[in-house]
Parts: sequence; structure tokens; C-alpha cells
Amino acid sequence: MAGIFNRIIELMGWVVLGISTILLVFASHIDNYQPPEQSVAAQKK
Repeated sequence: MAGIFNRIIELMGWVVLGISTILLVFASHIDNYQPPEQSVAAQKK
């Protein structure tokens, strides 16, 4: 019975690690976001 709980806890740990990695990659893409040139041209008018 304890082995089942250990297996579930290990699986939850891998899920948390995977979600954290996905969020880190997503945040990196947001951080490197470049605004489109059209908005810069619109501000100059």
C-alpha cells in the first residue's frame, strides 16, 4: 500500500516539474516579445 502512495507522489512530482518547465519556456517567450513595427509608426503620427 505504501508503494502505491510513493508512486503517486513521484508521479505528482514529475507533473509539477513538467508544468514548471512549460511555464518557464512560456515566460521566456513573453520576455523576448518584440512589438510589431506598425504600432511604432502609429505613435509617430
